[in-house]
Amino acid sequence: MSRILKESRRWLPGVLISLIFIIVLARSVDWQSAGKAIHALDYRYLVPFTLLYFASTGSRAMANRTLLNGKPTFRQSFGALMQGYLLNNILPLRLGELGRAFLLGRKADLATFHALSSIVIERAYDLAFAAMLLIGTLPFVLGDEVSWARPAALTTLGLVVVGLLSLHLIARFRLPLRGWVDRLAGRIPVLERHVLPRIDSFLDGLSALTSLPRFALSSFWMLSTWFFGAANYYVLLLGFVKSTPLWASIFSMGAVSLGIALPSAPASLGVFEGTMVAALAVIPTGVNTVGMIGIDSGTALAYAVLLHFLHIIFSGVIGMLAFTRDGESLMSVYAHLMPKAKGTTPIDHPD
Repeated sequence: MSRILKESRRWLPGVLISLIFIIVLARSVDWQSAGKAIHALDYRYLVPFTLLYFASTGSRAMANRTLLNGKPTFRQSFGALMQGYLLNNILPLRLGELGRAFLLGRKADLATFHALSSIVIERAYDLAFAAMLLIGTLPFVLGDEVSWARPAALTTLGLVVVGLLSLHLIARFRLPLRGWVDRLAGRIPVLERHVLPRIDSFLDGLSALTSLPRFALSSFWMLSTWFFGAANYYVLLLGFVKSTPLWASIFSMGAVSLGIALPSAPASLGVFEGTMVAALAVIPTGVNTVGMIGIDSGTALAYAVLLHFLHIIFSGVIGMLAFTRDGESLMSVYAHLMPKAKGTTPIDHPD
């Protein structure tokens, strides 16, 4: 019983946050409007949506491949990406990112922490782009009505820039840093045996930030990821609300990308939908006696649920195919990931 309670402290906060979002949605959403929105959806938009989805995920796979100096093939990088999404959708503690690094390391003969460093860089890019999207679209959405929004976005962008700069400095001075860590770890046998090899792998993975061509190419692919992602959001939103401006989907994408950084249940259940409904509620689409009104809660929820559902389906099907091709199982990967999540000795490759 005590073990269960100890484990629950790791995943329970995220589940509670998701539950709060779900309860708020259940009480505030116009469910009749949500049903009508699904019924009125123009399903022809699903075709370009699907093409743009895979253009976006394919660009992310190329960015990861570039950061790892081309060691994984595109197929390996794309397969690990979809497997990571699948793991995030069903496992707690966002184990999908660690799982993706573990699987990518196995496919491309890389240490797990080497592959993980490229994913850390990806996430820094993601936060930067999300903050820039919010900053760029806030004048269209809120004007000066909400004084805290712009400073919050600018602060986030500033922190991300500091984080990228810090990663660059660590990568640039990784050799003297490694020497300092070697001397420190050499005094403690446990650190020298278990921790030092992982730090070395992680520092090696950050080397992309010291190469201008690789940094520029990875930036291009990450920019393509977000460009196709924004178009992907926009196309599906047009299937619900034909008059929606492009910046509406850009704003909602930035808001959701920052929102799902909160702890949550697997797949960011509830948090994704709640953040999307809140973002679309402030997008002016018309005027009533009170003033500007946004997309109604029912339509916004229908859009968010379909968007989330399609991502889960696409990543689930392709992720399972990749697991089958690799001869892996979800439970075996989970067994390898749990020691890492608990902070014990990481396992770079399966036995």
